[in-house]
Amino acid sequence: MLSKKVSANKSKDLLKNLQAQQRQPFVAALFAGGVITVTVVIQAALLATIISQLILTHHFPIHLVYWLMVTMLIRAAAGFVKDQFSAKASINIRASLRKRLINHLAQLGPARNIIDQDGGLSTTIYEQVDALDDYFSRYQLQAMMCVFIPLAILICAMVVSWFAFAVFMVTAPLVIYFMILVGEKAANANRKQFSVLAVLSNQFVDLTRGLFQLRLLSRERQAEQRLKDSAEAYQNTTMKVLGLAFLSTATLELFASISIAVVALILGLGLIKQVPGFHGEIFLNLHDSLFMLLLAPEFYLPLRQLGADYHAKQKALAAAEQILEILDVQLVQPTKEKSLFEAQTNQPITFENLRWTIDGRNLLSNVNLTIQPNERIWLSGESGAGKSSLLNILLGFHLDYQGKLLIGEHELKHLTLDSWRKTLAWIPQMPEWVSGTLAQNLILGLGPVNDTDVANALIQAEAADFIKALPLGLDTSISELGSGLSGGQLQRLSIARAILTDAPIWLLDEPASHLDSETGQALYKTLEKVTRNKTTLLISHDTHPVDWCDKALVMRHGEIVQQGGIDES
Repeated sequence: MLSKKVSANKSKDLLKNLQAQQRQPFVAALFAGGVITVTVVIQAALLATIISQLILTHHFPIHLVYWLMVTMLIRAAAGFVKDQFSAKASINIRASLRKRLINHLAQLGPARNIIDQDGGLSTTIYEQVDALDDYFSRYQLQAMMCVFIPLAILICAMVVSWFAFAVFMVTAPLVIYFMILVGEKAANANRKQFSVLAVLSNQFVDLTRGLFQLRLLSRERQAEQRLKDSAEAYQNTTMKVLGLAFLSTATLELFASISIAVVALILGLGLIKQVPGFHGEIFLNLHDSLFMLLLAPEFYLPLRQLGADYHAKQKALAAAEQILEILDVQLVQPTKEKSLFEAQTNQPITFENLRWTIDGRNLLSNVNLTIQPNERIWLSGESGAGKSSLLNILLGFHLDYQGKLLIGEHELKHLTLDSWRKTLAWIPQMPEWVSGTLAQNLILGLGPVNDTDVANALIQAEAADFIKALPLGLDTSISELGSGLSGGQLQRLSIARAILTDAPIWLLDEPASHLDSETGQALYKTLEKVTRNKTTLLISHDTHPVDWCDKALVMRHGEIVQQGGIDES
């Protein structure tokens, strides 16, 4: 129970901090809300005066009609300004938050998997960030309007009719109470909906990535049924959220309608002096009765609108909890800033008694290794041996290790990570792509690159021929999964991308693991050419290294248990 309360408080703090980033638009929208409050009272007073004079004196005050029209125009304009500024604030908040989340995940690197799979994380970045829209664009300002307008009307009621004041004071807390009661249930339903959506997203991504293997194993039907079950679960949770939202709105409409009816009935009976049990103290003249009757719907209107938007607050709190799961994962920062050696200068990489422990598990234990400049090393071992952990530390994603990791004479923890990563070229098992053209994917993050360099990189990666065979060449579009190209072609594109970085250190994480034997051998021949004069660490499950590596290492249980030349392996 305590953890749930702490989580709710942290979510509220996050929303407050996000709102503080857009102070000026919210202040402008709040000022427009104050103008609306004033026009509500003036509009009711003018309309009551016009109608009462028309009935009692048979005189139509045309000048008051003009003032009424001006007031209505001002109210409409103020409403438009309020909505525009709040919408602008919401757009800016979500854009900056989405950028913050993407940068955070990028710095986490492979460590992001401790939060969720990529499908669930993408759902958080897009769906749940967008779930904050109604909170910032509508709910926050509407909450303030529920203070401004009812307070102004209560002041008028105190002066004009104590009975209307009493009805407002009794019914308003009931409306708020039922709004909160139903809203809490909606919050729980929203949390469940987000969780189910994350599961559905992860399953969809896994199915897309593993479709080829599923077909080989004839397991498409089982995967399809699993995805269908998750989709139905998401549909059910969505309908529950909608049901609670409709229930909240219906409850508030009921209380508001009954309260307005009571005020109208009593004021109407008061005009003909037929209120049972009361005498002159409750009777109002026509103008004051009309004034109160016109203000009664305005009193409940902000509360009703807030009730309709209250589920937006609960939805935002539930979304904020998911967002905080990402932001709460601490980034390991270098202990101090120093200038890194020049990228063109090759330096030895030295591991001295390197150890790394997470949650009591020893992922790396007493790793001692020196990689000389331009040396190419084959590192093999079974799954879980610690190969990827060693690679992730080299990439700078985990700096909470013990022991030493020296780049030349500098400890990695003391270096500027951006400068260090500029010296690295990384080719993973499954290269990652963005939706766009092949050209855009090749130069992504590299800054200005001329066409000659791109053409030379494609030739060295032996990708130029199949690129030329494509109808649109480098302007061919691919999806995030690289649709339309084979695994070998995608890996050759990733090699070309690595060549364009001009990095002196190459880190290769099982580049041929998803390729057939023939394609894999051809890929290794290409790598032999492009990694000459490069410091290279090649990770593989295969215990038989390629003959062009200088040294073969075997890793087991987080330790390097065997070192030697290729001939010795």
